Amino acid sequence: MGISKEDINFNKQIIMGEIGAIIGAQTFSHLSSEVFHSLTRVSIAAVIGSMVGSSLWIFTRAYDMASHKKFSSKELMEDFLLFTPVAFLLSCLIYYPILFFLSKSLLMHHFLSHSIIFSSVFISQLIAFLVLLIAFNLYRIFLFRKTGRRL
Repeated sequence: MGISKEDINFNKQIIMGEIGAIIGAQTFSHLSSEVFHSLTRVSIAAVIGSMVGSSLWIFTRAYDMASHKKFSSKELMEDFLLFTPVAFLLSCLIYYPILFFLSKSLLMHHFLSHSIIFSSVFISQLIAFLVLLIAFNLYRIFLFRKTGRRL
């Protein structure tokens, strides 16, 4: 099984969602550090910001479909229904725990220094995202083998 154009587009869409997650996590964690001086609250804010920002993937998916003249709201909704529940489950089981515990662990060494907040959350997101990206692609392979459907 080689790398197809669909594989590249899928991973590009997920990366765009992660860019949104990075922006959301950084923004929320920074704002939280200004208001609350609690490592737990900063880490929770990073997770919430990541959840909000990651919704960018669906807009990227719609844009890709439209740019390839294959936009179908029905197909977009089917993709959304096939991917979102699994993505949410995998995110809850893999991404968010890694993000929370790793960012909290890294922050414990340098309590609420703004440059450390940025780098701690970013490093945590990068590691969590790489693990999650592998899981998403394994799900795509599983889905294709079971149903013949590509995301």
